[in-house]
Amino acid sequence: MAKMIKTKNKSIINIIILAVVLSVSVNCVYYNTFYHAQKSFNEAEKARKQTQYRRGGRRGGGSYTKAIEQSLKVVENHPNSKWYDDALFILGVSYYHTKKYSQAERRFREILINYPESKYVTESEVYLAKSKLKLDDVEDAMEIFQRIFNSDFDKAYKAEAAMGLGTYYFNDKNYSNAIPYFQAVRDSLGNDEEKKMAQTYIADGYYNRFKFIESLNSYLQILGMDPDNQEKYHIYYQAAICSYNLMKISDGMDYLQTLIDDDIYYDSLGAIRLAVGMGYEYDNEIEMAEETYLLVAEDETNKKIASRANYRLGLINQFDYDNLVEAKQYYDKTTQLFPRTDIANDALERSSDIGKLDTYARKLVIDSATTQTMIDEAAYAQLQLAELYWFNLDKPDTAMLEMQYIIDSFPSAYDAPQAYISLSQMYRDYKADTAASDSLLNLVIEKYPKSDFIEIAFDVIGLKGTPADTGYSKYYLRKAENFLIDEENIDSARYFYNYIVENFPESDYFLQSKFALIWITETYQSPGDSSLIYAYQEIVDSFPASVWATQAKSKISYQPKVQKTDDDAVVTTTDTLIAVKDSITADSTTYMDPRDAVYFDSEGKRIELLPLQPVETRKTFEYPTEAYRIAWEGDLYFQIFLDFSGEVVDYILKIKCDSPDINREATETVASMIFDPLRIPPQLQGQWFVYKYRVRLPEHLR
Repeated sequence: MAKMIKTKNKSIINIIILAVVLSVSVNCVYYNTFYHAQKSFNEAEKARKQTQYRRGGRRGGGSYTKAIEQSLKVVENHPNSKWYDDALFILGVSYYHTKKYSQAERRFREILINYPESKYVTESEVYLAKSKLKLDDVEDAMEIFQRIFNSDFDKAYKAEAAMGLGTYYFNDKNYSNAIPYFQAVRDSLGNDEEKKMAQTYIADGYYNRFKFIESLNSYLQILGMDPDNQEKYHIYYQAAICSYNLMKISDGMDYLQTLIDDDIYYDSLGAIRLAVGMGYEYDNEIEMAEETYLLVAEDETNKKIASRANYRLGLINQFDYDNLVEAKQYYDKTTQLFPRTDIANDALERSSDIGKLDTYARKLVIDSATTQTMIDEAAYAQLQLAELYWFNLDKPDTAMLEMQYIIDSFPSAYDAPQAYISLSQMYRDYKADTAASDSLLNLVIEKYPKSDFIEIAFDVIGLKGTPADTGYSKYYLRKAENFLIDEENIDSARYFYNYIVENFPESDYFLQSKFALIWITETYQSPGDSSLIYAYQEIVDSFPASVWATQAKSKISYQPKVQKTDDDAVVTTTDTLIAVKDSITADSTTYMDPRDAVYFDSEGKRIELLPLQPVETRKTFEYPTEAYRIAWEGDLYFQIFLDFSGEVVDYILKIKCDSPDINREATETVASMIFDPLRIPPQLQGQWFVYKYRVRLPEHLR
């Protein structure tokens, strides 16, 4: 019996010992997990706080990620531990600094609701507000920050709240709202480092609002706040630029010289010299500016800085020395050294404009062999040259001479009336000579009453809508369209379309009217034979590059086929008009209207129209001057593919216009678009879309 009791007690003791061992083991595993999470978190916080609030400062992202992984093990596996709120706080802060703001907000709310006595409550409120700001929940964030300011929170938390609000408004470019929060940090709430950073934001905010006196004074105040070398560079450089804007050039040069004299800024010497060159330009010492930029362009190893120096040299040669050949060479160097920047893009455009001079400046010698087509082409090239000087090269006097050359040398050209009107506008805008301007407008109305451009002259001179506003092709086109669309008076519409065809063979509206006559016959009075096919085919054959040829092709299946007869002679046949069906047999010749075909991909799968407007377009559409003559506006159709962020990553222009320049400009614009992926239904994401892009005429061409 005694032996049995002894054995039983021994078993109990063994169980207790095992339980203790297991408990200690589990706690050790748990503690080690939390310990490593906290260690990673502390490393990340130390790295971040060394450059706290500085734009571009280190974030300690890798250590934050490790802290998240390790803290999640604590939260998921040990929900009842005494370190649970510690792990939640580490998670929240780490989520915030790795830009996972919704996860951060959820963790901070969990602390505030479930652990009201936690030592992390105050910091969690601050971080909750900052997270809500990042999530654009501004109203709730403001309410939390206001509660912090009105409470007895420690100054350190109030300072962090103020910096959070200030940087939010600053990044949103709302500088007037940002500055009071930074002033509160500087004047009473912040520590020395926070005061200095707040003052820097104040100075930058004034600068961004073009308040250069306040900005200069604010920058100089930082010199008394023990700035480090990087901060000193920013202070003196910005002080120089402020001085330039206040036309205190010598003061600005002195600030830059302070940086030049300090060997610690040797690596930044190129950027400083660029600013010195700008000072010489402001002071109209162009040769000194050129010498400075040449030094930077030749010696600087930083390609971005060297690119900017070449760009400034290009501007000097173009506008100060009027040496376009040298200017183009410097612009080309700019783009070669550091492409895809705003400066490089501008340099590329300027180089391209200068390069066009040789293309446009072709003087035609008119003799007995000169055709009207040759005259029209020469006048159009000359018009582009004049507009290039006017709009792109900032040479108004040269532009006026070139425009006068068109009037004197090509009076019979299609664009001669346009030259009169453009020269009239130049007299009005550049010379402020309204008498000469009106004289030219009256002259063009008198000499070219049937021109397509006369409507513009009537509009500018104030005769639009008066009884005098008649006699040109577009006037009759509007009457035809009104009868056709508004009144459905087919006979009257046909009369005016036919009037244009017979009386305005040189008009840009001639072909449109010819097409409309065929369309009316097809739609309302179809003869039931092949005459319509031949009528559309005539437009395709006679005007293959026109938009109306494209429209005609949509009415017929115009695909010449080479066939051989018995005697091997080659003949050409033309497909017949085929109605678009839902399905067509594989052995038949098929045609689909381009406006229908755009809704199918290369495999025949239907794709949907994207009914959204982009949230961002990084490349603005600019109506090409080369397309002024055709004055086209309308819809271009693209097929586009978006990545997960809504950015256009692939595209195909499916329905074009007659102008390759408009097509190119629109394609570049569409390719630069970003859409909101959250507004695209999940079932349609990761697919191609049809996107309709509307091209509008500039107001001065309307």
